[in-house]
Amino acid sequence: MGLALVGVAVETYFWLQTPFVVNAHPSAWSPTVGAYYQPNAEVRHTNGLDFWTISRTNRLGFVDREPVGIERTAASCHITMIGDSYVEALQVPIADKFHVRLENLAARELRRLDVTTSAFGVSGTGQVNQLAYYDEFARLLRPALVVLVFVYNDFMNNAPILDALHRGQDPNQFKSAYVSATRDADGSITLRPPYPPVSRLSRYAAMPLRTQLARATDRLTRISSLASWLDAKRRASVSDDTDPELIAQVALLRQRSPRYAALFDGWRPTTREGIQDPFLYAQDLPPVYEDALDFTGFALDQFKERADRDGAALVILSTHYFGTRGGLGFDRLTALAKPRGIPVVDYNDYVLRQGAVPWRDAKWEHDGHWNTAGHQWAAEALLEYLKRNQEICTMRKRPASPPPPSWLTDYESIASGEPAVRSVFDIYLRENTVAYLKSPCGATDVQAPFFLHVVPEAVEDLPADRRQYGFDNLDFHDTGGAALAFGGKCITKRALPDYPIVRIRTGQFTPDDGKIWKAEFPVGPVEGEQGR
Repeated sequence: MGLALVGVAVETYFWLQTPFVVNAHPSAWSPTVGAYYQPNAEVRHTNGLDFWTISRTNRLGFVDREPVGIERTAASCHITMIGDSYVEALQVPIADKFHVRLENLAARELRRLDVTTSAFGVSGTGQVNQLAYYDEFARLLRPALVVLVFVYNDFMNNAPILDALHRGQDPNQFKSAYVSATRDADGSITLRPPYPPVSRLSRYAAMPLRTQLARATDRLTRISSLASWLDAKRRASVSDDTDPELIAQVALLRQRSPRYAALFDGWRPTTREGIQDPFLYAQDLPPVYEDALDFTGFALDQFKERADRDGAALVILSTHYFGTRGGLGFDRLTALAKPRGIPVVDYNDYVLRQGAVPWRDAKWEHDGHWNTAGHQWAAEALLEYLKRNQEICTMRKRPASPPPPSWLTDYESIASGEPAVRSVFDIYLRENTVAYLKSPCGATDVQAPFFLHVVPEAVEDLPADRRQYGFDNLDFHDTGGAALAFGGKCITKRALPDYPIVRIRTGQFTPDDGKIWKAEFPVGPVEGEQGR
């Protein structure tokens, strides 16, 4: 009984000291952007030891303030940050993020430039994946300067083979939820669209199922503050253990394919977490790592091409893990950036000049991301660069109008036709899809699920379990499938079955309130398909 009382007391103490124990990262996905956050959603993030933050995503689905209006950014010196978890920056409140601090610093020290900022960051992405954030969102803000925040694991995230192995998946079957790149048979590199997230991933051939103990630990850490703290301590501890599943997977790939055997020549993997380390520490890189550098160079080419087209300057901000000049990681980054005419702001050099130690003072004790001081130094380093290069804001040539993102082009193309029915959403039939368009529109308009019931010409065309009802149920709830424009436009599309359809019933509903709106209309021949 005494031990039980002590346990209750300790648990109560941790419960009182811990704001929450479970992270909440509400996700969305779109066929042009890939994975990002649900718009206007609450995000909770903690490592269980250093920070507990509660933030909200904006209407575009990024953890940042609401985007500045296009008219305002076109008249100001707008700076857009693009990157992974360092730009996402869930470890600090939005007000403490480096791009917000840069805007505040510039308002005091470079007032005549009228600096505004925005940030587009998603954890676990590299520059290849982040191209979609520029294409679909950032370029509409017409930035004067695009800052790529580069972390050393970006080399790995840009490369499909290393990225798949790091995620515990088979490279031969890896389907990235982000925009990714692939090497074609002729050796060239091309972009490929994201795949919809799936619950069953192509795991390692040698990957064992999670043990019952591991599953029980996960459940316990979700309900106990003490268990969550102990598990965070365990995860924060440094481990030199090898990863037998990774080693077995690499060995299997060597045996199966001469191509993999050649790429893995000279590589002795240890852990999945350590896959990215050779970029910093290996004097001679195995071929698979040189391959990853090629993919990174491709991504930088793509960003440079876009920035030049849109009249924006492009710069890279390195992070503290790279070291500074003379370090292998930093030198590999600059060797890619310099020939492409992309300057690199040396974060480490700036922090060292402030009398601090970057890898100690700029990050959290149990987490490698920037703390509030780290964000302040990043803002100051960029301000220093901007002071030396003010012509970025005052002399750039702006195109008359940036080309629209692909989903907006799709919206305008569909809206130019006549809808099948007008309701809360205008509903269009195009080829084998039904499209829902709305303007003005915001994130709340697509939060409720859609019901979509199609009545076939012949009931025999329905799946056996649906024939008794006389219609097919294609209900969906996919906030990420609706593209939210800066101008307040929404579009979401769904594929229709292949059999002939005579009627469609659709609308939105909630479990509590029932149908919010509904529309019903007959289906004649659909544009591009006779006799449908």
